Amino acid sequence: MAQLSTREREVLDGLVGGGTNKFSAKRMGISPRTVEVHRARLMERLGAKTLSALVAMATAGLKPSD
Repeated sequence: MAQLSTREREVLDGLVGGGTNKFSAKRMGISPRTVEVHRARLMERLGAKTLSALVAMATAGLKPSD
């Protein structure tokens, strides 16, 4: 998690908070597509196969078992 960029952390915080891509994009002043790109990069970098696994990793600090 320490290797994430500031923007990736902002996107992750939005996801953990239950925000949609559109809501996160508006809050950060970027396009929803850019949020999607950051989310995809986050999932790849952290090895999460699903959004729920990514959120679980962020909240519990655990790697997903799937």
